[in-house]
Amino acid sequence: MKNSGSDELRSTFLDFFQERGHPHLPQAPLVPLDDPTLLFTSAGMVQFKPYFSSPLPPPHRRAVTVQRCLRLTDVENVGLTVRHATFFEMLGNFSFGDYFKKEAIEWAWEFTTQVLGMPKERLYPSVYKEDQEAFDLWAKHIGLGPDRVTRLGEKDNFWGPAGGSGACGPCSEIYWGQGPGVGCGRKECGPGCDCERYLEFWNLVFPQFDQLPSGERRPLPNRGIDTGMGLERLAMILQGTTSVFEIDLLKPIGDAARRLGSPKAAATDRGKRAARVITDHVRALVFTYAEGVRPSNEGRGYVVRRLLRRAARFGRDLGIEGAFLSRLVPTVVSQMSHYEEYKYLRQEESNVAAAILEEENRFAQTLEQGMGRFEETAAGLEQKKRILFPGEVAFQLYDTYGFPIDLTVEMAAERGLKVDLPGYEAAMEEQRERARRAARFGVRRAGGAWRTLSQGAHSEFVGYDRWEVDGVFVRDVREDEAAAGSHGAAEGAIEFTLDVTPFYAESGGQVADVGILESMPGAENVKLRVVDVYRDGNRIIHRGEMVEGAAASLGPGPYRAIVDGAKRAPTQRNHTATHLLHAALRKRFGTQLKQAGSLVAPDRLRFDFTHPKALTPEDLHAIETMVNEKILEDLPVQTEWTSLKEAQEQGAMALFGEKYGDRVRQVIVDGFSRELCGGCHVKRTGEIGYLRIESEAAIASGTRRIDAVTGALAYRRAEEDRSLLHELASRMGAAREHLRERLAALQDHVHQLQAEHAKQSREGLRNTIERLIEAALREEPPLVVAEVTAHRVEELREAGDLIRRKLPNGGGLLAAAIEGKLSVVASVGTGLQGALSATDWAKDAVSVAEGKGGGKPEQAVAGAKDATRIQEVLERGRAFARERLKGAASEKRSR
Repeated sequence: MKNSGSDELRSTFLDFFQERGHPHLPQAPLVPLDDPTLLFTSAGMVQFKPYFSSPLPPPHRRAVTVQRCLRLTDVENVGLTVRHATFFEMLGNFSFGDYFKKEAIEWAWEFTTQVLGMPKERLYPSVYKEDQEAFDLWAKHIGLGPDRVTRLGEKDNFWGPAGGSGACGPCSEIYWGQGPGVGCGRKECGPGCDCERYLEFWNLVFPQFDQLPSGERRPLPNRGIDTGMGLERLAMILQGTTSVFEIDLLKPIGDAARRLGSPKAAATDRGKRAARVITDHVRALVFTYAEGVRPSNEGRGYVVRRLLRRAARFGRDLGIEGAFLSRLVPTVVSQMSHYEEYKYLRQEESNVAAAILEEENRFAQTLEQGMGRFEETAAGLEQKKRILFPGEVAFQLYDTYGFPIDLTVEMAAERGLKVDLPGYEAAMEEQRERARRAARFGVRRAGGAWRTLSQGAHSEFVGYDRWEVDGVFVRDVREDEAAAGSHGAAEGAIEFTLDVTPFYAESGGQVADVGILESMPGAENVKLRVVDVYRDGNRIIHRGEMVEGAAASLGPGPYRAIVDGAKRAPTQRNHTATHLLHAALRKRFGTQLKQAGSLVAPDRLRFDFTHPKALTPEDLHAIETMVNEKILEDLPVQTEWTSLKEAQEQGAMALFGEKYGDRVRQVIVDGFSRELCGGCHVKRTGEIGYLRIESEAAIASGTRRIDAVTGALAYRRAEEDRSLLHELASRMGAAREHLRERLAALQDHVHQLQAEHAKQSREGLRNTIERLIEAALREEPPLVVAEVTAHRVEELREAGDLIRRKLPNGGGLLAAAIEGKLSVVASVGTGLQGALSATDWAKDAVSVAEGKGGGKPEQAVAGAKDATRIQEVLERGRAFARERLKGAASEKRSR
């Protein structure tokens, strides 16, 4: 058996299938393009889903790829087993309506046994229990015999679809037998057993069905082959290691992590698991960060945040102190960037490391908060003499603060507590279901069967220069079942494709065109309103609503297609303005700034970008000025079609999340901006008129968003500002040029009045407290429990300090309504602190109003939203103090 390095395995696989007529196609981005059913690319076939479901011939009949993938389904198993990972590379060969099961099985057997030299007696295929064809191919055609082929059910041997809809079908997996010394040791153990004895490393999928979102399966127009072989598992077998984490690609990453910790910790089972988790997760983080994904509380950002915090937490089990993941980035880049398709990691290395370090530091603060949450819950249980730690709190510690459940179990055990694991699992399942629902957002799918109305060329976009085209023909049509069944949908909603179209399909952040499709003069009167346009593989699909005529009578044409120019023109202005804004940002902050998303619509543009901090007013002014200078220069906006390599050599920006073909379109603003873009643009920058930045804000950690408007709308906003300025000048009795000085004088006057008012308020509150103290001295111990008037919590604190000084053997609980909310300060003199804690007093008092608080034994602050419940809080406070002081007195007498 050939001992091959991972780089060699990639090239060997690619060469084998290229020799058999499979073109080597570029892999898809980790963030899927135009597939809202997936958060991340999870298999090599993701980019080819439309090739299987489309009735049109695909651009390639065969293909071979190396695809980076990310799956979260087994995240809890990472580190526990030697084979599970979230990030992995998938080697795949594909057929789209070309060869089928026979060739796929023959080539898989030839590659494994003849090219790689894997012993035949250690290879065990499995098939779907109802797939007799595949069973016979293995047993009879290959000659393994029926005893060597295992039939398994749908769970193991029916694949897909990726994302809940699309191509799916039975599959045949090839297992590597690791020998009787590995695994469960049971007599019935075989392929499909959950133990480690039989390692599945190559899955041959036979896509035969198209699964709709409803779950219905229909025969695929182009049945084919979709295989996926895990590079890491194959390397593990051929390199003779016992774990994927010991192969040439991953071992140096684990070694680097172990060097950051202690040898003693690394030698323990917990330390070994931690090293595996960190190795996997940091590799996933480097790739996702390099593609512009940043931590957030939803979607892809949530996945990245979860992986980072999970890896950071496991650092403790390796004896690592402080932030460390960013220090592993150079090792990951060094290991992965040998491969041509990953060389881009080198230029992203410093940016990725800095962004990961920022999130690690943020998590360190969150971790402290999590420990506080644990201590608060544990103390409450101990006080109530309960031992069951709530499962929902354990899940909150995991989900919000990144605590692995075993850490919570261990910490709870140290306090004599037991975690409610069923409750934890229930909360976990709820979260998984939310994630599953969130991953399937906004799927465009009509579901009706296509009818072909005319034959010939298909979906040629001609709308860069032509907004109206005569003589177009409808190629295919289907009823839009999704729209027809929705609330308020128009009668006769349909989807259709054209031979040529001027309508732009939503892509690259630019919204879809809208417009009209109508019959040519002299033909039967048919008119549709085009309300949406999107791409499905190599097809441009138009969604329309019948205005005149009936959907059932729609013929092939010819028709006139008219784009709504009132929408397209401002969209083009905004798209070119977005390029100018992107270029200006990079000139201001450097080329490490990356686009993280965009929206180009008729009424606005939105640009998301990676940047660690908020932009200052000076930054925004400089960027806006730079863009408007280029608009005033009226520069030509040109487009060029070149190869991807030529474009990159010329300095064109290629954006992650976009998939580029062999030929790419560059949009060039002379001497200022050069980007790869398939969108619609103005001919000269002067057409934009004027760009105005409306807002800048954070949308996630390390990701900022600018909203802007252009053209007539920007002018209207400027007019609104001018009108407001005139109104303010009139109201303040100052000329416009003196408005700043007049406003400053007014502010000074307001501050003076506020200071005088605050002084009077403090004096009034002090006088009130003095009277309350005098009255309290008649009791033993002296306590002040009262509602007072205050405008800031600081005033309550000062009043509490006065009570502590004047009543060293007493205390006070003061409550006030401040800005519509209830605020409480508890203060306890030095002579009373052994019997009464200010923290406990304040917390207990506001508990009747669902409030919270904290502080020190001598003084604490608490609050609640409902200011109308002040008297309830004070009554509770009186009762609490009496009870505590009574108990302390009894204890003192008993001594």
